Amino acid sequence: MTANALDIDNLLAALEEGDHRTRCETLRALCPCRNNHVRDLAVWREVFDRALHGGMRERDRAAHAIGTLTEKARRSAQWRDLLHGLRDELDALMRDNRASRRILGQMKKHGHAHRGAARQNYRRRRSLDMANPIELAAWVNHALNLAGEQSVSSNDPGVLRLWRWLKHRIACQPARTTKKKS
Repeated sequence: MTANALDIDNLLAALEEGDHRTRCETLRALCPCRNNHVRDLAVWREVFDRALHGGMRERDRAAHAIGTLTEKARRSAQWRDLLHGLRDELDALMRDNRASRRILGQMKKHGHAHRGAARQNYRRRRSLDMANPIELAAWVNHALNLAGEQSVSSNDPGVLRLWRWLKHRIACQPARTTKKKS
């Protein structure tokens, strides 16, 4: 399903102004598991809003769509770019305990997320936001409070080695935690 401007307007109208049943059906149709290819930020921001402020059924449908989106982002650069554009909305969802449990529950095979698992799994998923060594270098500079001449570039051998390690770690051991040492 490719979306043109008219489709996007109809989706936004259904999510914002439609009745409960219409919103639920629209959220179900927007899920990437249904061969949906809508990558419009405004539509997905509304999906994230439904995950926070919708009725129980709307939250479940939105959580499923967002969970599927994060799974697709692991394998597809296009979905990863969309998720990267929704970073603030995802952070807001992860700060809300109820929403984070629902979303991460959808991300797990059997739909269960025990207390504390939401934030732990989100930290693992967060590393997927770095799409290239440039973003990794920016993260290193931010984490170490480096600026100006002290900052590291994306061509630094250490950053490139860390980038290769991170890609290998995500590919071969996606469930393993990496702790930040002081």
